[in-house]
Amino acid sequence: MTERIGIWIESASPRILHPIWLNFRASPLSVRLAHGVFWSLIGAVLARGLGVVSSIIVARMLGITAFGEFTMIQSTVGLFGTFAGLGLGITATKYVAELRETDPVRCGRIIGLILLVGMAGGLVAALALVSFAPWIATHTLAAPKLAPLLRVGATLVLFNTLQGVYSGALGGFEAFKRVAQINWVGAVLGTPLLVLCTFADGIRGAVWGSVLQVLLGCAIGHFALSREAVKRNVTLAFAPTNTDWRILWRFSLPVFLSEMIFSPANWISTTLLANQKAGFNEVALMNAAGQWRNIINFLPMMMTTVLVPMFSSLYQAGDQGAYVKLLRRNLLLNAGICAALAVPLTFCAPLVLNWYGHGFENGVPVLRLTLLTTIIFAGTSLFGRALQATGRAWIELLCCGIWAVTMVLGSFILVPSFKADGLAGAQLLATVVLAVCQCFLVRRIFSKRGFSGPSPAQASLVAPNVN
Repeated sequence: MTERIGIWIESASPRILHPIWLNFRASPLSVRLAHGVFWSLIGAVLARGLGVVSSIIVARMLGITAFGEFTMIQSTVGLFGTFAGLGLGITATKYVAELRETDPVRCGRIIGLILLVGMAGGLVAALALVSFAPWIATHTLAAPKLAPLLRVGATLVLFNTLQGVYSGALGGFEAFKRVAQINWVGAVLGTPLLVLCTFADGIRGAVWGSVLQVLLGCAIGHFALSREAVKRNVTLAFAPTNTDWRILWRFSLPVFLSEMIFSPANWISTTLLANQKAGFNEVALMNAAGQWRNIINFLPMMMTTVLVPMFSSLYQAGDQGAYVKLLRRNLLLNAGICAALAVPLTFCAPLVLNWYGHGFENGVPVLRLTLLTTIIFAGTSLFGRALQATGRAWIELLCCGIWAVTMVLGSFILVPSFKADGLAGAQLLATVVLAVCQCFLVRRIFSKRGFSGPSPAQASLVAPNVN
C-alpha cells in the first residue's frame, strides 16, 4: 500500500521533483523508514482520534466531577505503570531487531524473557497499587470513595505493561502495519465497550470498560506477535539463559532510569515556579507552551521510534556507512520538520496565546523559547536512541543525568528572577548541554575506531561494552 501511495505522490508531484522521488525510492533505508512512519502514523491518528471521541462521550455521561475522578484514577494507574514498564518495550525492539535474522532461537528466548519480566513487574506494581489504594485515595486524592476503583484499575497496570512489550517486539520485527492494526482494531472494538460500560454503571463502569479495552488490546497483540514470530521462524520460549538475563542490567535498567529521570527534574522545576508570586499563572503559561511543543514533536518522535529497529539491525551488521547516513539524514529531517512548524509559530506567538484568554499574552517569550528548545530536542531524542541502539544505554543515562542537573540548577538560578521565562530558559540551556554531550559521544562512537557491530564474544554478552 505504501508503494502505491508513493507512486501516486510521484505522479502528482511536479516533474522537477521526480528525480528526488526516484532517489528516495531507490534507497532501501528510505523505503523502510517511510513504510514504518506511514503505518505508525495511521495507527496513532486513528487510535488517538477515537480516544478523543470516547473521552468526550464518557465526560458527557459522567459529568465534570466524576470525569475528573476518572481522570485521576487513570493518572494514578499511569504512574504505577511507568515503574512496571522498566524500559521493556524498547528493550524488545532493540534485541528483536538485532537477533531476528542472525539468531532466531535466541530472539525467541529474549521475547519470552521480556514477557516474563513484564508480567512480574506488572503484577508487583498492580499489587502495590491494590495495597496502597486506600492511603492514596484518602491522603493524595482526598477522595476515600475512589479506593475500590483504584483497586479495579490496578489490573490496567499489568495489561498496559504487556501491551507495551507486544508493541515493542513487533517494532523490532519492523511489523509496523501489525502495530497499526492493533491500535485501530483495539480502538474500534474497545471504544464501544468503554461507552457501554460507562452507560451501565457510571464511573465504576468506565474503569471496568478501560480494563476490558486494554485486555482486548493485549489479546490482539499476543495474536499478532505469535503470527509474526512464526512468519520469521522465531519460536517464543520461556527458558532464558544466564546470559539472556544480563539484558536487564546492561540495557533495560539504564533505559528505564533515563526515562524516569525527566519527570522528577520537571516536577521540581515546575513546583519551584508554582511557589513564586502568582506562580500558578506562570505554570499556566508553561502549560500552554508545552501543548504546542507536543504538537510539533509528534511526527519527529514517531519517526525516532521507527528508527530504533533500523539502527539496531545496522549496528548488528556493522554497517557504519548506512548507520551514519541514516542518522544524519533523519537528524536534518527531524530538525527541519520542527523548524518548519516552529518558525511560523514564533511570529504568530501573540495571536496564538490570545486564543487562551486574558493573561496569556504575557507568555510570548515563554512560547518562543519553548519552540527553540523543541527544534534542538528533535536532535537530542534521535541521538539518545542512536546511543541506545549501540548498547550505550548507561552512557545515555549519564547524559540524561547531566540534563536533569542542568535543568534543576538553571531553574533555581533563573526562576526566582524571571519566573516562567526563567524556566523556559533553563529548559533551553539544559537541552543545549544535552545536545553537546550527545554529539561528542556520537562522533566518538562513529569514528573509525569506535563503531563496530558486536563480535561473537560481545554478542554472547548481549550488549557491547562502553568505549
